[in-house]
Amino acid sequence: MDINQAGIPLGWHMLPKMDSVGSTNTWLKEHAADLPSHSVLIAREQRAGRGRNGRAFHSAKDHGLYLSILLKQTFSCEQLGRLTALSALALQRAILESCGLNTQIKWVNDLVIQTRKLAGILCETCRQQDTLQSTIIGFGVNVFSQSFPYMEDNQPAAIADFSMVAPSMDTLTSALLRHVEDCLSHLDDPSYMQAYRNCSCVIGRKIRVSDGHGRYDAFAEDIDEQGRLIIRHGEARTVLCCGEVSIRPLR
Repeated sequence: MDINQAGIPLGWHMLPKMDSVGSTNTWLKEHAADLPSHSVLIAREQRAGRGRNGRAFHSAKDHGLYLSILLKQTFSCEQLGRLTALSALALQRAILESCGLNTQIKWVNDLVIQTRKLAGILCETCRQQDTLQSTIIGFGVNVFSQSFPYMEDNQPAAIADFSMVAPSMDTLTSALLRHVEDCLSHLDDPSYMQAYRNCSCVIGRKIRVSDGHGRYDAFAEDIDEQGRLIIRHGEARTVLCCGEVSIRPLR
């Protein structure tokens, strides 16, 4: 992999950092037609950061890395499933490399430490000019501690809470983009999905599932090659493509 002096892989386009934006994903989606593939947008603050299923992602100024990338290439349905999973693997490896903090992945692509959420990823697809499909991957990483007054317990974690060496935003950014580049070039390599499984904190555990059928307890057996969660609920074995899981008991 060829990189520039800042440690960024060649071929990636760093857009000017924004002081504040509603959402980095939304901004890239609105401007995708005028931008090249592998464009990267970073904001110091998101006023309307988004997570999966429309949830808000709190993004206080200079307290986290809020970064989205634009990919203008065609992925198969199977590759899109793996892309979502391997984006989490790329971030897990970037945090380990840049500050020595070994996080786990909660299906499908949240990073946690001691059951507390450290980072989230939002993958979205959109079509430009009715033909070209764009994929946008947004990363939100809590680097420094911030207060979440609306959450009574299980406050989100931050890298600085657990690491003796909190990385600079530039160091974390370059590490992340290098690992994203690596995972993109290995989307069809089974060993990368195995590495994702090895980082999972849900496989082999009892979980609480929230999906279109409601909320129920299950046992997480495995994650398949498309990033789908295989669970056992009573006598039934089910493959989940989407939904939410919890690894801590509800009150």
